[in-house]
Amino acid sequence: MENVVRELMNLVEKGRLARVGYRRPGEAAATEFVVEPRRLHRTAAGLALQARQVSPAPETGGDGLRDFRVDRIASVAEAGQTFAADRGGASTIAAEQLAAAPAAEGKLDVFHDWAERPIESMGPAEDYFRQLESAMLDGKVTPEEFALAESLRDRVESHERKAAHARVFANVLHEVLQDSRISHREELYLQNVRAFLDRLGWAP
Repeated sequence: MENVVRELMNLVEKGRLARVGYRRPGEAAATEFVVEPRRLHRTAAGLALQARQVSPAPETGGDGLRDFRVDRIASVAEAGQTFAADRGGASTIAAEQLAAAPAAEGKLDVFHDWAERPIESMGPAEDYFRQLESAMLDGKVTPEEFALAESLRDRVESHERKAAHARVFANVLHEVLQDSRISHREELYLQNVRAFLDRLGWAP
């Protein structure tokens, strides 16, 4: 993922279109987008690329500006065209994170931070939250994924579980609303997320 961040920073600075393979919630495989990458910034869900969607064209019209979570980007490549980018502070945040990130087995982990702390220092509540997000990404929770979620759930307090569930659902809502519409597929996905969280004891 370090290479993804560096390539995105490079394309932002050059004002070049990017071809991004992106895993949307509820999809097993990445969907390809051509975007104008604007800047890398922090969101409640972690590091994200703010970009203007060029292809496929946004179904609801508008300017097409949206966020792509960096930890969901499977691939990135130059799409071969330039655009007039507003580069004010475009990659400052990402550059700072890359410079400050700890090295682990020769790789930088800049994606799973919360309030500027590496994920490994966050403890059981953060482990639980990340497992929930990972298990629900493709919309199909395997028995093994559910068993691991239950195991991690039992290590955290009730109020921490509810906070983790609320964060998961808030992140999913934010992502499906990026194009200002909820498709039937996304509606079913939201229902599945709530059912999964409910099975674990509480759903927003």
